[in-house]
Amino acid sequence: MPIPLFDSHSDTVHVARARGRRLRENDMQLDLLRSAAFSPRGQVFSIWGEPRRDGPMFDAVIDYWQRELAENGDLLAHCRTAADIRSAQAEGKCAALLSIEGAEQIECSIDKLHTAYDKGVRVIHLCWNYDNVLTGSATEGQGGLTAAGRTFAQEALRLGMVIDLSHISERAFWDVLELTDRPVLAGHSDAAGVFAHPRNLTDEQFTALAARGGVAGLNLSPRFLGHGRDIDAVVAHAEHFLSLGGEKAVCLGTDLDGVAELPAGLTGIQDFGKLYEAMLRKNWTEAQVQDIFFGNLNAFWERAL
Repeated sequence: MPIPLFDSHSDTVHVARARGRRLRENDMQLDLLRSAAFSPRGQVFSIWGEPRRDGPMFDAVIDYWQRELAENGDLLAHCRTAADIRSAQAEGKCAALLSIEGAEQIECSIDKLHTAYDKGVRVIHLCWNYDNVLTGSATEGQGGLTAAGRTFAQEALRLGMVIDLSHISERAFWDVLELTDRPVLAGHSDAAGVFAHPRNLTDEQFTALAARGGVAGLNLSPRFLGHGRDIDAVVAHAEHFLSLGGEKAVCLGTDLDGVAELPAGLTGIQDFGKLYEAMLRKNWTEAQVQDIFFGNLNAFWERAL
């Protein structure tokens, strides 16, 4: 039986565009043909550009995405609703959602947020690695939401978008949770209780996220995994989240094609079976492992979209 897979964060789309690659088959960490080995399957693809170097990249990346979508309709479906996700999976396609990784990609503009929503974006990060006019980031100033950030976040929530908290500061994390009781996402964040890094979630953050039906995606970047930097390190972060009562709140948020180096033993999506087997060796049930690989994130969209 194929392994099911739903991943809450990948940089593949914007990296493929920048490198002149195609989504169907490429020499990167993820492509559509290799992902087709997993069933059912889904993927959140981010729209990103280095804000202080590239400027806003939304238009360029969305144009590339639309061309690739038109050419790969046999393998890929752009999903805007939970019903779209169910339909794509029933047809054996990758259920794809779009996220904006850093509101700088749309100039932190509410008008452009509406445009992004109309073009099918359903997940928004308020910032990337830098502070901006909306919020402090996890890796720079650590400030909370600004007044503009609160207004922007409230409008995203009103539209029905999911706010991804992976890059914002801890103070801003709590600010967002005060704005809404809706489920939120930390699409590619590991456990600070295993390895202390400002991009990882504290136990208190994870517990609060889980309590409101949110999910946290296990990031494969060795910078965030810390000790070991291998498959067992990924499992250790999952185990820590499970120990906090997060059995239904952990998923994969691998950041494929956003990390230059993967944990030892992994070279791309084709190797995810090794991670699946490593989790089974922890004497977790197959149902638990399938929830991490697929079920928890799949169920999240039913609550959140």
